[in-house]
Amino acid sequence: MLEVREFTEAQAWNEFVAAFPIASALQSWGWGEVKRLSGWEPLRLGVYEGGRPLGAAQVLLKALPGGLRLAYAPRGPALLRLEDLPRVARALAGRVRGTYLHLEPEAGLPAELPPPVFPGLHPIEPIQPAYSLWLDLTQGEEALLKGMREMHRRNARLALKRVALSVEGEEGFAEFFRLFEETNRRAKLLQHSEAYYRAVLKEMNQPLGEAFIALARKEGEALAAGLFVAFAGKVDYLYGGSSRKHPEVKAPMGMHLAAIRHALARGYRVYDLWGVPRTPEGSHAEGIHRFKEGFGGRRVQFPAYAYPLSPLFRPLTLLLRLRKTWTNLRVRGNPRDVLG
Repeated sequence: MLEVREFTEAQAWNEFVAAFPIASALQSWGWGEVKRLSGWEPLRLGVYEGGRPLGAAQVLLKALPGGLRLAYAPRGPALLRLEDLPRVARALAGRVRGTYLHLEPEAGLPAELPPPVFPGLHPIEPIQPAYSLWLDLTQGEEALLKGMREMHRRNARLALKRVALSVEGEEGFAEFFRLFEETNRRAKLLQHSEAYYRAVLKEMNQPLGEAFIALARKEGEALAAGLFVAFAGKVDYLYGGSSRKHPEVKAPMGMHLAAIRHALARGYRVYDLWGVPRTPEGSHAEGIHRFKEGFGGRRVQFPAYAYPLSPLFRPLTLLLRLRKTWTNLRVRGNPRDVLG
């Protein structure tokens, strides 16, 4: 028999989520607190079967006009096995009010295989990036360097000689945000307010997790910076930016090396480069893909599913898709998604 319990305390929730083999930082307590700034209300639910944990879902809830309501588990639920997703979804449905339940567990499936099909669950467009590259940190720094493409390996050696690397907290935020804004303007990308990214840095420093800024500087000037979060054995590269000054010092590579070394020292197992295009050729993010691909690693996918809670499920998904297409046209003049 399935049972659902609500969690109301950060330490207990993070311990519960982190114990699952399939888990994500976006299911941690801190991420729910970050999303409150965007009008979401987090609901943290544990699913048990016969008294034993079966799954965990931080469901973000938001009301929309016309009586519609979003219910979204970012990179969730956390699971023992992906095969448990239908049972966990049914249990969650009894505690969630919404038009449909949007699920996208962080299973990290092989990108070349078709995503699994589950009865009662409808394949749906994911909100988080559908594809990424994972680096296996358990092999150590030298093996990671050997696994890079030759040009990347050469650039890594150059960066280690030419830029100063550091991992910082709040003291590095201003430099990070300056480079992040500069990069987004250059690439015509949307972003949240400065307060949002400050909240990521603050709230993701939480029980069993951390957030940090990795920087690469030349003569004291920050040339590349990234905001990273870590939880449940993984480090995620969520946001980053770089200057076009001094390309010869390979600052973006240096920034990643700073984060990788920090992750190795903390004993994390996976380094998630976070988001590569579905089809790189012609994508707005083709250059980003080439850079990330140079690290080697394993290309993975994160399929998403909808569990309908209302007959308005399909009209709402269509409206959301139209809104996203319109935003792409307005910002970049192209209807295609950045990682499409």
